[in-house]
Amino acid sequence: MSDRGATAIVTVIVGASDGKGGTLASNEPMGTMKQILWWLCLFVAPAVLIGLELFHPAGFTNSPGMYQFLSEAHPHANHSALGYFGPQWWFTLHMIQTPMVALVAVGLWLMVDGIGTADGTAAVVAARLARVAILVFAVYFTILDGIGGIGLGRTLLVVQDLVARGKLGPAQLEGVVLLLNTMWVDPLVGGVGSFVSETASWAAFASAFLVASALLLSGRAGWLNMVLLLGFGWELQTAHASPHGPIAFGLLIVAAAWLWWMPPRVRT
Repeated sequence: MSDRGATAIVTVIVGASDGKGGTLASNEPMGTMKQILWWLCLFVAPAVLIGLELFHPAGFTNSPGMYQFLSEAHPHANHSALGYFGPQWWFTLHMIQTPMVALVAVGLWLMVDGIGTADGTAAVVAARLARVAILVFAVYFTILDGIGGIGLGRTLLVVQDLVARGKLGPAQLEGVVLLLNTMWVDPLVGGVGSFVSETASWAAFASAFLVASALLLSGRAGWLNMVLLLGFGWELQTAHASPHGPIAFGLLIVAAAWLWWMPPRVRT
């Protein structure tokens, strides 16, 4: 997809304004729809994600094992999370997380919306590259959540149901557990360290870095604010589970609020 084509798709989402036109990035008033999207994507969605990720465990792959941990509830603080409520929670968490991350991606796109030729070639290039990175981030994070979150959560529930109804014997269950644990660390589509996982993670950092670069080069933000945005990208690249996820989305909220309330710098 070309940059123009991708921009057209997002323009359908963010371009329906009240007729005032412009964006925060372009020093002009934001339309009503864009204002709503800004708050929804850069404040509400990250706040929801902070709450979710506090109960998103991590570091269970090697001990006790993915299936062994995720198939049971752990109501007390465990594996960096405040608690884990069982496979139904794993499914529900990712059903909510997936659209929230998509909204965050739209919010990142909004940050560079309006940067044009008047802002200089370097800013325009950075903004275009940022849009590509944001698109990759949204696509691969959705794939990751679909496989290792939503799909895995439902699989765990189905396996437990089959065991409860006596349709899976101990030997069969052992084979299923081996398959699921092996798929969890699959180098292409696994939940940790795979091509899909690493692509989503590094695309998140690239998105934050390029958005920050575009805003700095266009004179729409200062260094301190953009350090917060880079912190968001780095923490999310490290992990979206607790504690890195809540820190990342907290930094994003602060960076977005700073952009919203502070007047943009004037280019010289």
